[in-house]
Amino acid sequence: MRIGMLIVTAACVAVGVAATASAADTIKLRIGHITNLSSLTGKGSTTFAETAKTLSHGAIEVEIFPNGQLGGELEMLSQVRQGNLDLELMGSGILASIEPAFSVTELPFVWKSSASARSVLTGPIGRKILDRLDAKGIKGLAFGAWGLRGFLTTNFAITTPADIKGRKIRIIENQLYSRTIQALGGNPVPMAWPEVYSALQQHTIDGVETNYFGMADGKLQEVAKHLTITNHIFTATAFVMNMDRFKALSPELQGVLVKAAQAGGEAMFDGADKANQDAIAAMEKGGVTAVQPDIAPFKAAETPVQDYFAAQIGRDLLQEVVAAQN
Repeated sequence: MRIGMLIVTAACVAVGVAATASAADTIKLRIGHITNLSSLTGKGSTTFAETAKTLSHGAIEVEIFPNGQLGGELEMLSQVRQGNLDLELMGSGILASIEPAFSVTELPFVWKSSASARSVLTGPIGRKILDRLDAKGIKGLAFGAWGLRGFLTTNFAITTPADIKGRKIRIIENQLYSRTIQALGGNPVPMAWPEVYSALQQHTIDGVETNYFGMADGKLQEVAKHLTITNHIFTATAFVMNMDRFKALSPELQGVLVKAAQAGGEAMFDGADKANQDAIAAMEKGGVTAVQPDIAPFKAAETPVQDYFAAQIGRDLLQEVVAAQN
């Protein structure tokens, strides 16, 4: 299993840490994310915390703050940059607000499959993208995944892009997502995740665009009954840390945190497809009607979005991502 391999390969790091751990006070770190501990994100954060503690022989203890206790993703990102929060496990699309290269992970229809996304993002190209955060005061530790995305709407179904025209669709606070919805004729509504349920319930928005397990995790099927499985975007996640906090650690402990984040990311990649499939089944069982439309017109509508962001991301990087896929 890939997580096991990561832990085994980190054994040499753990040995180097043992002496440090016995002599130093425990280092306590806080990590925040927007979903609950039983979710895919929770699996990633708990794997990260447990692995960090194991590899550091107890020198590092990570306290997890789930369910948006510390704010929405953008708010927590600001806290990490300012040093008020040590770590965040977040959707990588939000990071595009400070580093455009992260838009490549979220481009509509850029990935051939979940497996392709995993291979690229956990390899040298993924590391290159994460390293671009260094200049922003953030250490990118590792990628993880929430997986493929679709639409959940209140009182109408989506079978063609025309069905989205004029509709208010919640998106994350990210320009790429805004343009993605606009390309389909919809009205994007940037909104923090904790506000989505009530917005659907009160018809402030007509629908939400997100990954399927996130819909079920947020119990959105209680207030929206039409699911459209488009798989138009693959959502990566990222473990990020305040750079000053990271640099204050010994090289051995820095290595522990990178290995722990990789283990957490692998746990998320391992579970993403199943989590989303299980969520779709659970929502259908809860009375949601699911459809899988012809994707061709959706792909065609999103071509201008890919062209627009290629210039911001860097065409060379985008070409690397495309060429590296199996």
